[in-house]
Parts: sequence; structure tokens; C-alpha cells
Amino acid sequence: MTFKGFLFIIASALFHVLWNSSLKMSDDKPSAVLLMMVVTVSGFVPWVLWWSDGEALFVPRVFLSAFAAGFFFFLYQYFVALSYDKGDLTLVYPLTVTGPVYIVLWSHLFLGERISLAGALGIILIIYGAVTLQTGRFNFFNGGAGCRNLFTRKRAGALTALCAAFFYSFGAVADKIGVMSGNILLYTMTLSVIMLIFHLARMVCQKQTGSVVGELKANPLVVAGGGVVMLLSFITFRIGLEEVYASYASALRQVSTLFGLGIGYLVFREALTLRRVVSSCLIVAGAVLIKMG
Repeated sequence: MTFKGFLFIIASALFHVLWNSSLKMSDDKPSAVLLMMVVTVSGFVPWVLWWSDGEALFVPRVFLSAFAAGFFFFLYQYFVALSYDKGDLTLVYPLTVTGPVYIVLWSHLFLGERISLAGALGIILIIYGAVTLQTGRFNFFNGGAGCRNLFTRKRAGALTALCAAFFYSFGAVADKIGVMSGNILLYTMTLSVIMLIFHLARMVCQKQTGSVVGELKANPLVVAGGGVVMLLSFITFRIGLEEVYASYASALRQVSTLFGLGIGYLVFREALTLRRVVSSCLIVAGAVLIKMG
């Protein structure tokens, strides 16, 4: 792993938490994600068309990778939005961040990645730290009773969160193949366009046009700001992914939780408890181990 790749993944984590914060401020989250994708694509297309020649816009390998990644990332975004609507954040969040666990397996099988012992430990520490930071406890589900509640009282949120993580893991593998196929800007633009097409198809099939228009009228600045930082998150992550294992990149992205803590403390004056400090240290230690690995 190069230091450049490491820094770009960390930067993408900051942008990731910013657009997710915008999403949480919206009223209709699936509609807000669609509108943010519109802003992202509107920024990408002119940029790529300006810097790329016409012949480079149609590369089969780029398109196929972007199509596969776009499909699974669309499912991830949609199911994350549903999980936040259907379940408590402290119950569903631990399940949405389990994607790196699956990615280690898929990357080993399909990409030939071999992670080190330090890297594996780093992935575990980051996931554990991110979950404890969000849930506010080191025992995720509070024993057997908590697990039963997760899959009974909050079953819908739990299942959609699990689906989100599972779909994301397949998208991450296709994403790694895509960034290694040539022009990163071209690939990222193609990926964004395909994801937007899937969101639009979902809107039409579910007859949600009115909801999308309503969300735009209610929160235009939230949508615009979220779309801009989503664009920055997409491109910085793919630049970093070019030089970082998919297994490591997906785990490092969870550093976004640490940025969320900092924003909450500095901007919203949220309490900085000892438990949060310990969780933050676990995330930092995991990131250091991944860099060493």
C-alpha cells in the first residue's frame, strides 16, 4: 500500500461521512440519494468529457465493471436508506459495516489478494471501533436478549442492513477491477451514471416521482451539498483504491465514523465521552495496522 493511496482513502472517508450526514438530514432518504446522484453525475460528465477523447468513452471492460459495481452499490445505497428508516441506528449500524468481512473472502477468491496478519487485525479493530462508537457500547447487542430483539422487534431494519453489507461486498470487488482497467475518471463517471440509472428505474417502478420532487423542494441545499461531497467521495476513493487492496480500502473507509465524531464534537457540541475516545483509538490503531500490513 502506498502512502498516496492511504491518504486518498482517508480523504474519501471524510467526504463519505459528509454526504451521509446530509442524507440523515433529509426527509425521504431514498429520494435524497437519487437527487444527490443527479448532482454527482452532473459534475462528473462535463469534467470527463472535457479531459477525455471521444474514443476512450466506450471501453467494454470499463463498462462491464462499472455496470456490475453500479448495480451492487445501488442496492447498497437503497438498502442502507431503508435500514435507517426501519430500524434504530444503534441496532442496524453494526450490520451495515460488516461488508469488509465479506470483501476479504471475495478478494481472496477473485482478486488473489493476500492480507497480512497485521492487516487482518487492523480490519477487525476498525470495524469493532466503528460499531462501538456508533452504538455507545462495547457489547454490541447486549447479549442474547439484544440479538433476539434485533431479529424480532427490529427485524426489517436488521435484514435490510445485512443485505446492504452483503451487496456492497460484491460491488467492492467489481470496483477494484474497474479502477485497474484504465482511466479512473472515465470509470468513475460510468459507474455514477449507471448507479443513477438504477435509482431512476427504482423511482419509476415504485411510482415515487412525487416523493423525489417533494424532497427537492423541501431540502434543495441539503441535496446539492450532499451531491458535491458525494462526487468528491467517489473520485478520491477510486484514486486510492488503485493503489490499495480492496480488503483494506473498504475497512479504512470506516474511518468516516471517526470524522463523524469530530464533526459532532466541534460543530454540534456533542459530548466526548471516555467510551468514544477508546473507540476512536481502536479505529486509529486499526488504520495504522492496515498501513503497516
